[in-house]
Amino acid sequence: MKKVVLKAGLSTLLAMNLFFAGDIILPVQGISFAAEAQKAPAETQVIKGKITNISQKAKTIALENKDNSFFILKFSDDTILKGAESATDFDVDEAISVHYTTVNGENLAISLEKAIVKLPDGVTEIKTDELVKQIETNKNLVIIDARPPIVYAEGHLAGAVSIPLSKLAKMGDDGAQLLDKYKDKQLVFYCGGPT
Repeated sequence: MKKVVLKAGLSTLLAMNLFFAGDIILPVQGISFAAEAQKAPAETQVIKGKITNISQKAKTIALENKDNSFFILKFSDDTILKGAESATDFDVDEAISVHYTTVNGENLAISLEKAIVKLPDGVTEIKTDELVKQIETNKNLVIIDARPPIVYAEGHLAGAVSIPLSKLAKMGDDGAQLLDKYKDKQLVFYCGGPT
């Protein structure tokens, strides 16, 4: 809470000294020595980006947004979490959306939300342990790594085929041709972020 203190002249200080020291009552109407600073509520804003750093101890998150600029926010126990049980569920390189307000020059998160992509009709999500079982038992399975080729080259699931999502998107409807040879197979796509 910010306090606003009014400066008083020497005569006022002497009068207050007499007032507190003795039984003198002085008319002091309209004088405030300390008052709450009244501020209009800050406007809520939204930023989306990828977490570049998160500190649970300092309760801060650094984001990189689409124009490659960085943005730092503070969060608290009052911050609303969407798609997460606690702040520890948010990880570096994870895409999030943040509603925030700026107070005294600090960006304070009102809510943190994992940017989860809605799956198209006919597509289901499977967990890692389910995929392991499928790899062991399903000979009709093709795993497609949808990450960029450079990331695929750094490491990927054994037997995964590299078909970057960016390439599929760039090709539009013609991108389906890349999948034609697998049309009789069960396809499992994976990427580097949450789905």
